[in-house]
Amino acid sequence: MNTKSVGYGPKAVLDEAVDQGELPFAIAAMGSSEGQLWSHAAGHRDANKHHSANPDNIIQIASMTKLVTTIAALQLVERGLLALDEPANVYIDELARLRVLTGFDAGGKGQFEDAKRAPTVRELITHTAGFVYEMWDANAQQAVTAGLAESLLAGGNFLVNPLAFQPGTQWEYGTNTDWLGVLIEQRSGERLVDYFEKNIFDPLGMKDTYFELPEDKLDRSVTMMARTEDQLIVSSFGQPTAQDRHSMPFYSGGGGLYSTVEDYGHVLQMLLNSGTANDSQVLTARTVDSMFHNHIGELRPKVLVTQVPEVSNDADLAFGASATFGLGLLIHPEGLPSRRRANTGSWAGLFNTYYWIDRDSDLYGIFGTQILPFYDAATISTLASFEQSVYSA
Repeated sequence: MNTKSVGYGPKAVLDEAVDQGELPFAIAAMGSSEGQLWSHAAGHRDANKHHSANPDNIIQIASMTKLVTTIAALQLVERGLLALDEPANVYIDELARLRVLTGFDAGGKGQFEDAKRAPTVRELITHTAGFVYEMWDANAQQAVTAGLAESLLAGGNFLVNPLAFQPGTQWEYGTNTDWLGVLIEQRSGERLVDYFEKNIFDPLGMKDTYFELPEDKLDRSVTMMARTEDQLIVSSFGQPTAQDRHSMPFYSGGGGLYSTVEDYGHVLQMLLNSGTANDSQVLTARTVDSMFHNHIGELRPKVLVTQVPEVSNDADLAFGASATFGLGLLIHPEGLPSRRRANTGSWAGLFNTYYWIDRDSDLYGIFGTQILPFYDAATISTLASFEQSVYSA
């Protein structure tokens, strides 16, 4: 789908993507520091097209969870319970004895070295600690195949996996935020879900955001689809399921939340409004400002090169532009032409959900569908068209 010309409205962008068969379901919202300004959903939430899409549909936001986890960690920093540049093993002893997988010898045997130090809390937040995802790291994928590492995709205990590089020496997307979630539980004395509810969801009025989707809200969820050889089929992975409250043995700080565009918009509104929304101060203005600064120095975010094509395509979340990384956010220091302005923060979720926070324009945007693999070409094209239509308006 080609991006549309100036003046093509955001509703029309979503409707056309569905009408042309490029997306079965599309949902979007935009807002400001005052709250949501607009939302729309196109298509159907089920593969049989029995149920029309609605803006209150509950979607799986996957790694958009990471922003919530980062906010929670920064709350603990403000309360003096965490320090950004403290080695994380001060809080979690297991992080003191890490190994780095440096590669494989000719016989396929894994080669390891000891980590020179533990990663810091800041490095966990910025994806410079060394924990990586198997679907975008060749060594990590080979380690899973060889039985040297646990598979996240197969539900293994991926927290025990080795580092991919020495802490602080590279940027690579990974399970760092899951360790951050463990830190939050350790320092707060609460399970992650309870901390989120008490300190973020309830203060912001997020009534439809869950790790465990209640049975009575399952009928607002969206079928997960998969694009295979240009055909869309029902995915064998990632279908929404209802679960009892507190039934999960592990809450992933890196992913796993269900939410709505309205609920997630409250988080983005809060960041646009210097830490306050719904008459609740979630973060200080100083902390929010720090999130949008470069925290990785001369390092730069990498293009994600797929090792598991059925889960992800190659993905460039900088969209070809210059980028750095703040606290929980990719930062576009120069913005994108005809789209987001300089120093906008953004990220995404595995099931093709995307957001941006443009403080210069006092504008946030959320766009998504429920499709695998990640960085779906039709989704990315529609996202660009949607974003351009927002700014042209």
